Amino acid sequence: MIPGERIDLRAVERVDAAVVHAWLGDPVVMRGWGFSAPARSRQSVAQEVESWLAEEAALGRPAALIAETADGEPVGLVVLRVDRPEARSVELSLLVGDAARWGEGLGADILETALEACFGGWGIHRIGVRVEAGNERALRLYRRFGFQEEGCLRQAAFLDGQHADILLLGLLAPEWTAREVEPDRTS
Repeated sequence: MIPGERIDLRAVERVDAAVVHAWLGDPVVMRGWGFSAPARSRQSVAQEVESWLAEEAALGRPAALIAETADGEPVGLVVLRVDRPEARSVELSLLVGDAARWGEGLGADILETALEACFGGWGIHRIGVRVEAGNERALRLYRRFGFQEEGCLRQAAFLDGQHADILLLGLLAPEWTAREVEPDRTS
């Protein structure tokens, strides 16, 4: 268990396939995650969970994490895909599974807790994220935590019947460390 301020992160387990399936079947949540594709089957989600568990065994750290409230309610998912193993680089993807809870600060707590685990515990050097250019909520969140724009995949997403750019953002371990030791951060 990795404690955050309002949530705790824990490694995904097989029993989480049902809640992950529900989140991935919610069109509003999926739109916020950058997808307008049809819902995935329970079987494909269970296979994805199995792949995360296999990757966890190979890496010695979780490949996917469930965010839970203090009372054990699952509220979010963090996926850490290895981008370049020799560079200790991962791509992070985060979702808060209930759109009614967006704006409560859960995403910020999930992200901060995941960043601390990656940089402070697992020796990750670089974390990248992909965000659709029009997803202002996600862009504000990542920029607030120090992610810098690194590039653009032009018209690489297809949302609501239209192509959209995907922005590439990144954060390095030294940038995260420097951010933590600033004497007074104001938002």
